[in-house]
Amino acid sequence: MDYYLLEENCYNRLEDEYKRYGKLIFCVDYDDTLYDFHRLGRTYDDVMSLLRRWENYSEVVILTGNGEEKYPAIQQYLKEQHIKIKGINCDSSVIVDGRKTYANVYIDDRGGLPMVYRMLEKLITRIEKGEISYEGI
Repeated sequence: MDYYLLEENCYNRLEDEYKRYGKLIFCVDYDDTLYDFHRLGRTYDDVMSLLRRWENYSEVVILTGNGEEKYPAIQQYLKEQHIKIKGINCDSSVIVDGRKTYANVYIDDRGGLPMVYRMLEKLITRIEKGEISYEGI
């Protein structure tokens, strides 16, 4: 089986990266991950609560297909939800060559959100309990 098809290997990678750098970089989709784009009455409280728990241990970049004219509304919504972000459709603090923004985790309703949520929830719980800390290794 491919190495990263095992959820445990994915989790261990995130834990190791947190221990090494003291934070993780999240690229987060907006529509239908944080915001009810289709206005179907869906909530995204669990994902937003998790992002708030990670605030001191992460950098959040919003990746969205929305045009720049919608950025002010997105920023206002996230501010109201107490979600701190670095920016929208911008590079993370780790600059790489190429078009893809660097992140430790991509959080997207179309990209394995349940597994990513479980791993991040497990890791932040262990960080909050003091079981895992930044080691700078």
